Amino acid sequence: MLLGRKSLRFMLTVVATVGINCFVALAQGSPARITGTIADPAKGSVAVRFGDFERTFVALSESCAGGRFEVKVPVERLTEVELSSGGEVLARVLVAPDQTLHIDNADGSPTFSGTAAEINATLHNYLKKMSFGSFTPSYAVATPEQFVAVLDRNIEIERERMERELSDAPESLQRWAEAEICYRNASYAAEYAHRNRLNDSVSLATLYNRGRFPIDTTGAVCLDYYAYLSNVVRDRYIEGDKLVHRLRVQRNYVDAYVAAIERVVATEQRADDRERINAMILNWAYESRNQVFEQVVERIHDRQLVGDEMIERCDSARRGRADMRRFTEHTFERLLAESHHKVIYIDVWATWCPPCHREMKHLRKMEKRLEGEPVKFVSFCVSSPYPQWALTVDLPENRSANYWLDDEAQAVLDRYIHIRSFPRFFVLCGGEIVNDNIQWPSSNDLIDGLLRGYYKDLER
Repeated sequence: MLLGRKSLRFMLTVVATVGINCFVALAQGSPARITGTIADPAKGSVAVRFGDFERTFVALSESCAGGRFEVKVPVERLTEVELSSGGEVLARVLVAPDQTLHIDNADGSPTFSGTAAEINATLHNYLKKMSFGSFTPSYAVATPEQFVAVLDRNIEIERERMERELSDAPESLQRWAEAEICYRNASYAAEYAHRNRLNDSVSLATLYNRGRFPIDTTGAVCLDYYAYLSNVVRDRYIEGDKLVHRLRVQRNYVDAYVAAIERVVATEQRADDRERINAMILNWAYESRNQVFEQVVERIHDRQLVGDEMIERCDSARRGRADMRRFTEHTFERLLAESHHKVIYIDVWATWCPPCHREMKHLRKMEKRLEGEPVKFVSFCVSSPYPQWALTVDLPENRSANYWLDDEAQAVLDRYIHIRSFPRFFVLCGGEIVNDNIQWPSSNDLIDGLLRGYYKDLER
């Protein structure tokens, strides 16, 4: 075992896991491969856990026959991974995409081999020497200011020891160790707040001081960072916000999470911080209930409360139903901006139009044919009652973005393109309308070739 976790760390890890469970698909790309042996195969399968600000991923090895285990971990960058078996933490390791790591005797005195062996052997020796458990904070300290003064001194001591022990270590390991010290002490600050039942903004701002415990991409190397971010979201924006707390007490969860996101947008200056915190709030909504999550996503669509990438990830979590949105004054500008990176094929239709419904079937087939290619399919429903639109598009086979336009929204669309006959198809590419009356989906190979031609031009 590399280093036993203290009960505080286990408790906060549970909190973080609840706060950041996956609401998006797992990372794409080449996974890291971790294999090894344990002396006591009776413990069962080996589980690995890692996270980022959007998700915690947990995987089990397929078997532990003869004490051997193997698991593939879809990390996107250098990441801390925790291995456990039978409820016992076996190891904390660092792996990156495409790397291999073999750990012999993971539940005893481990030895490492593979492309990630050197950094993990250094990490193992560092953890043994640091003896983090020697610091035991007193949660009876009178004020948050006094408590963080103690933490500051502890961070200073641990950082000096880290610099001594890792002076010749790779920069990536030094970065992890710095984040580990920072955010493990942030765990103590969170525990102080909970034990003393602090939820006033002044105390929380003192305990979660951004200068001491920043929200940053460097901290995303270590698992303690996710526990910290979970505490920030829960204490400052959910339990510590009077409006959000009152709405949750009233079981009005949709309004509560939307209000929390609005507060983040109003108070956080940096876009990256807003995205990380809002991702966590959306995860809390997802943990609450699927229906709550879907309604929250519906409310934040096209209000520019979160970034386009976050919207796409939320949409992917709502699989099994259409991506239904109301068209707003921002919608078309956002689509034009997106068309700098992909071709956007837009279908304008009405619920009362038989040719529109026939083409819709061909559109679904075209989506499948061009799946994986840089083409996005979008539908605008016009001159139609909202209930009929919702019943028509909210089906499992409908996966493209579907917008409903009322009279005001149609007037906004008219600023860009005048459409008076249905169905009508047009294309956005490179930030402009490149074809305002392109072939219909039923033209099959012809329309496929035209769209491929547009994105080849885009690549050039």
